[in-house]
Amino acid sequence: MKSSRRIFLAGAALGVGAALLPSAPMAEPSPAATPSPAPVPTPSPGALDLARSMRRFDPQLTEPQIEKIAAGIEQGYTFGSSLNPHGTFLQNGDAPVPQFEVRP
Repeated sequence: MKSSRRIFLAGAALGVGAALLPSAPMAEPSPAATPSPAPVPTPSPGALDLARSMRRFDPQLTEPQIEKIAAGIEQGYTFGSSLNPHGTFLQNGDAPVPQFEVRP
């Protein structure tokens, strides 16, 4: 039996190989069938401030790059609310107890 690492690497190689294969030409959609792009929501002030703080690491960030970073931060906020829709917090006792054992 192969090790799980070899199976994983084989699967990853197949995925990369499949991505490199040329795909079939796609038919151009008619202009009437093209959906209009959804409006990009403006990031919250907190996300913008957090994105502007990234200038400490790269002072040459432009304002469009800051806005793109802030949009990603805002998307992370919405993703977090979808994972925890009720906004409940975990208590200290809710964490799983790690069990360690020494095997010879």
